[in-house]
Amino acid sequence: MRKLLPAVLLCSSSAFAQQEPQFTQFWNALSYFNPATGARDYDHEAYAVVRDQWSNFYGNPSTQLLTYTAKLNGIHSSVGGSYMHENIGFSNFHKAKATYAYQLQLGRRTSLSFGIAAGIQYMKNTTVFFPEPLVDSTFWAPSTRFTADFGVAFRWRKLDVGLSVTQLPQSKYANGYRDALHLFGFAGYDIIVSGNSRYKPGFIVRPQVFLKTDFSFYSLDFNLLFKYNDLYAGVTLRSKDCVGLMAGLDIKGKFRVSYAYDMSYSKLNNGVFGSTHEIGLGFMFKKRVKKMKVPKPTDAF
Repeated sequence: MRKLLPAVLLCSSSAFAQQEPQFTQFWNALSYFNPATGARDYDHEAYAVVRDQWSNFYGNPSTQLLTYTAKLNGIHSSVGGSYMHENIGFSNFHKAKATYAYQLQLGRRTSLSFGIAAGIQYMKNTTVFFPEPLVDSTFWAPSTRFTADFGVAFRWRKLDVGLSVTQLPQSKYANGYRDALHLFGFAGYDIIVSGNSRYKPGFIVRPQVFLKTDFSFYSLDFNLLFKYNDLYAGVTLRSKDCVGLMAGLDIKGKFRVSYAYDMSYSKLNNGVFGSTHEIGLGFMFKKRVKKMKVPKPTDAF
């Protein structure tokens, strides 16, 4: 019963507003939260993230996310899509979205992007905790609703910031749930400690913040990453929730493997929630720029 109670409390608190998922390594899921960030660094980006939160009790949040974005260089844009599945208590969610972003190059090291996303969300409550006769039949009825997001992202030299709003329609479902409007903000800055070249590996320190709020509750992450060439490690502190450790490896600049481990210090924990595990896989591809051949000078006659 001790392990079941937090799940029941968690489900009852989210019974009226569907919350967006939480990821410790948010940069692996950034295009899901902010459509303006798609394919800014690579021509093709694909990420898969699996998160098992508060693993000690039954009905804990379990989230799987797939994202893909591709750059359209000819029209300074990117397109993509995402699919998210989440189980939390007696609720089951599926969300699929298509994204588009327009990227303005304001200077050699300055860019501004605007993005939109639109899709559908399907949800269904299951009889995990309670028999159906105890609740009105509409509570268990599956339903599908429209969802939409908007975001903006700005880069200047080593500074990267963005702001987005998700679940704009705040759709209401047949079982009484409603999509909660969310505001997301992020900021990061690269501090180059040593140069990065073919013969001299680079060492970069990157402080980051990530804000998530539904205007009644907020979550603020403080990240500190240490990146040496293709290997990185770091620590995160989430307000009123947890502290996390993370590590990742970019293989030949094309593949990414990452892991995060969160330990909750919330007052609600009381040794019940336990740990959280997050695994990320990524594929990044950048087209090679063909160098123009300069003709050799010839003697004039």
